[in-house]
Amino acid sequence: MRGCPVRSRKTPLLMLLMLCCGSTVTAVPASSAPASCQPAELFATDDTHDTHDTDDLTLFELQADVTIAGTGAAVSGSALVDGVFWSPESQQISYERSREFHLCVANAPTLHAAAAALRDQFHQQAVLTFAYLPKQAPDADAILLTAPEVDLPRFRAAFAADSAAQHRLLGGSVTTEEHTLILVVAENDLDLARRLVAEAGGNSATAAIAYGKREFV
Repeated sequence: MRGCPVRSRKTPLLMLLMLCCGSTVTAVPASSAPASCQPAELFATDDTHDTHDTDDLTLFELQADVTIAGTGAAVSGSALVDGVFWSPESQQISYERSREFHLCVANAPTLHAAAAALRDQFHQQAVLTFAYLPKQAPDADAILLTAPEVDLPRFRAAFAADSAAQHRLLGGSVTTEEHTLILVVAENDLDLARRLVAEAGGNSATAAIAYGKREFV
């Protein structure tokens, strides 16, 4: 489980972002984490980026940090990821570069508000969130599985060849720097997720598992 130290953002950088966006923003001190810190993950992007795109979404990260802070959540970091997803509407696999934001939130409504704000600002169909919870918590309905040393092309091929994974898991992401596969799945789909990890060349036995609640906002 990731901790909740909040990254410091120097004021000149925030002011530059405000000028670039052409809007007036009330600065929120980067050190003002929620009094009650519940760690969570939020996956979002500003547009559909092919996974061959070299854009590291730096400007999006800065804009998203400001938006998230405005909802009362705190950002402790983020990772650039390449996502592979199944669309039930188009019945096709899509590829998207996005960022996984590591958050501290006071409660579930705050996390939902942060996701909704990013969804509306950047015109996304949905934003995925995962709130870490104890395994036995009443609201725990999902698992975040992370498997190291997974090659993106091999994961794409494995996902494309696994119809069950497409329809039940809906997709996954691989971090661009550490090549860690991230799957956020329903708790009863853990065995299928482990199978997909193995098909993608990862070691399901060494995959880390965290319990919590997921939401598509």
